[in-house]
Amino acid sequence: MINRSNLAFINDSDPATDRIEYDEALRLTELEVRKLLRNAPSLIRRQTSHLARATGKGMRARALLACALGRDGLVTQRTVNAAAAIELLHLATLIHDDIIDDADLRRGIDTLHVKFGQKIAVLCGDYLFCLAFDLAAAIPPRETDRDKISVVLPSYFTKICLGEIGEFSNTGNFDLTEREYFKIIAGKTAALFQASFHAGFLLSDEPPEAGNVYIRIGKQLGIIFQLVDDCLDFISSTKKAKKPVLADYRRGVITLPLIYALQADNTLRGKIENGLSEGELKAAVLAAGGIEYTRSKIRERWSKAKKLIATLGSENKKNRLELLLDKAVAL
Repeated sequence: MINRSNLAFINDSDPATDRIEYDEALRLTELEVRKLLRNAPSLIRRQTSHLARATGKGMRARALLACALGRDGLVTQRTVNAAAAIELLHLATLIHDDIIDDADLRRGIDTLHVKFGQKIAVLCGDYLFCLAFDLAAAIPPRETDRDKISVVLPSYFTKICLGEIGEFSNTGNFDLTEREYFKIIAGKTAALFQASFHAGFLLSDEPPEAGNVYIRIGKQLGIIFQLVDDCLDFISSTKKAKKPVLADYRRGVITLPLIYALQADNTLRGKIENGLSEGELKAAVLAAGGIEYTRSKIRERWSKAKKLIATLGSENKKNRLELLLDKAVAL
């Protein structure tokens, strides 16, 4: 059983003195995640402390905090807890992804299963799932007519699992269509961004009818994030990405740059089946316009998200989300 005394439970009364500026809330979120990782049960503390050595960009936490900003430009302590829960959930999915992908590097350090073994890595991932949901379960809704975050999150994780299964089921499928690809990443990657935006909305002072806009922005940002990652897998370096590149090709995962290249160059499939080096594949995808086509799709999604953000009432919130959107599209 998870030791609930380690969780930063908050006062349901949510007094005004608990309201925090965005940057401070982000700092507290990072501290909370590290604390929970370093204070894990002794049986797995070495493993979770290893995870605490390297942090990601915190895009999902940043999104949640930005969405939760009130009219006064502040958030509550409970929002910090929700952001920490989202980051723990994301970390749990990464642990399981790395095992499935047999990846040896993540965020510039050894993956958990490489350093400690697959079995303990699986159990650590499971623990983080439970810890995150336990933390989310303690967060009351801001209003009586809003769902609890712990009720909302499971449906998004169903989508994530189905997206991962869809990707796995299409390993090596060179007939994968663009439409099928977008359906996969709408679950695999976009669902957690949607969860972050939805959770942030639930903790905001926005009217209930605004919820759908937040969810739609989250989906667009999540798809952008995956499209950018797919491009970087072809054009970045291991040093810059802090993880292996061209990993999708090695695993037989078909992404949009390759889907487009296969359609543009009808000789490419035969070359791949006859044995194409990673360098040759990269050159072929670039020559066929796969990266530029994917970038065009990124720009389309960016434009849609930008228009949705513009409909929000708070200038502070719009500015924060626009900065996040621009950061996501940077290649």
